[in-house]
Amino acid sequence: MRLLFTIVLFLHLLIHSIGFAKAFHWIETSAETNTMSGAQGLLCLLVSILLILTIAFFQRKNHIWILLSIVVIIISQVIILFNWEVAKYGSIINLIILIVAIISIAGWKFENEFREDKVRAILSNPPSGGIISNEDLEHLPVLVQKYITSSGYLGKPKIDNVLIRFNGEMRERGKKWFKFRSEQLNVIKNSSRYFFMKAIFKGIPTKGYHRFDGRSARMTIKPLSILKIIDMSSEELLISEMVTYLNDICIFAPGALISDKFTWEQDGQNTIKVNFTNYRRTVTAILEINDNGQLINFFSRDRYAVNETKKYLFSTPVGGYQNFNGFKLASYGEAIWHYPEEDFVYGKFEVKEIEYNIK
Repeated sequence: MRLLFTIVLFLHLLIHSIGFAKAFHWIETSAETNTMSGAQGLLCLLVSILLILTIAFFQRKNHIWILLSIVVIIISQVIILFNWEVAKYGSIINLIILIVAIISIAGWKFENEFREDKVRAILSNPPSGGIISNEDLEHLPVLVQKYITSSGYLGKPKIDNVLIRFNGEMRERGKKWFKFRSEQLNVIKNSSRYFFMKAIFKGIPTKGYHRFDGRSARMTIKPLSILKIIDMSSEELLISEMVTYLNDICIFAPGALISDKFTWEQDGQNTIKVNFTNYRRTVTAILEINDNGQLINFFSRDRYAVNETKKYLFSTPVGGYQNFNGFKLASYGEAIWHYPEEDFVYGKFEVKEIEYNIK
């Protein structure tokens, strides 16, 4: 989509460059096809320069391109009106640019909700300070101590928040995979999660925002950043987001499991039960940890399949352990619904970046 729009901008640049050349008779044309005055030719030159800047800022994903494109559309359309018979089809290109600009403005506003929530969450949870010590681990089961230690958190700063960036694929039952990239922030003290996703769904640029602030949860999905095909908030979604939050912490910030919001029960030789309590609600999961002290799976029966508002066994097998800023963590995971009739993998996640204690 970006390449296609860039081609449209280059085509518009070419047309206005030709208009400038025609106005000053640098290109031989008949009198019928050359209705450009010198002043209009200078306007074509101005539009060409603005289009070069628009393309440059668009490629850098700088939102200044939107403002420039609006100026381009206005000047370009004025030129077209003065030369309507030979230039009227240029209005189609201006309309395309206008539509893309409107969609981009809507997308920027939608994504800015995520940015503002992220900043607000960080500022409302000031740094706790301190280092993770052996004393912080003493109340934890041996399996969890081993996992935290082997991941490299002992002797490192306590975790206030974690920022994670993913690439991956998702799908619904009976439908094809679609690719996505996402960014999310998880806050530890005031347990919250802010997840923003960009995808191409059925050929349409689509953005989604999952917002869990501890007390409530909302999921919004917008094709073209304009149309809301999903905008929901419910108790079932809140419980599901609590499970997802717990899943995130267990996989990507195990050093935060020292918090008293997490309680533990021995389940088996290589499995441990964890309970996460927040605002009088509790969700539970089973962690499977191998002999090397690595988490290899997470199971919970508390998560709802939102489309059906029913609970099914949910798991996220993980692997591909890598070094992320000095911490040894899983780089790949899958999200699986264990339906009565089949196991259904609906998500594949590849971790790109993990950062802690964002200021």
